Amino acid sequence: MRTLMVLVALTLPLVACDRTDPAKVAAERRAKAQAAMEECKKRVGLQDVATPTTVVLDDPASHGQELTAQLAGQLRLKVQCRAELDELLAAGGP
Repeated sequence: MRTLMVLVALTLPLVACDRTDPAKVAAERRAKAQAAMEECKKRVGLQDVATPTTVVLDDPASHGQELTAQLAGQLRLKVQCRAELDELLAAGGP
């Protein structure tokens, strides 16, 4: 029991010293997610298509619009780069 108390007393200051800046962590996550999204866009050949701002495939904002190359590209990105897009949106991008 005494050994446990000593270990807790010695490790507690180490845990308390972990002062990782949340803004820095968020920025690093966002940068990593953006890089992964760009890599996926390159892999599927859609580097010139704007990154979607949502994962919704049947977006009400595009109802009634002609299916342009840009809209078709965004649909492809939503399907083929779904994991990367999910992470990017969760990280606060694009």
